[in-house]
Amino acid sequence: MKSFKKTLSCCVISISMLSACGDSTKICFSFDDNSYSVNDTIYADANCSENVSDYDWTPGEGMQMIGNGYGATEAFLITELNGTLSRTVNLSVSNDNSSRSQSKSVIVIL
Repeated sequence: MKSFKKTLSCCVISISMLSACGDSTKICFSFDDNSYSVNDTIYADANCSENVSDYDWTPGEGMQMIGNGYGATEAFLITELNGTLSRTVNLSVSNDNSSRSQSKSVIVIL
């Protein structure tokens, strides 16, 4: 009977660990402000995302990434881009079971 209880408790622990590993990612990120000027730095933060093991930031046209693009936070420099009053940042997050992507734009005041 003791060995049965031990085996049962090990199985329950294993099942719990497997279901925790199967969680899908939830993407969330924000900027430090709503509008910027050329040569401003945008700080983006994705620490509100859940169940993420990998981050991949991609700047749109008129932006230059300052960091390596693979952390929960990133910074971007606004560069000149004629005729465009907004800039877009894309974030892709993933874990072993799922991935998500989201794009957000900011207003650039000329």
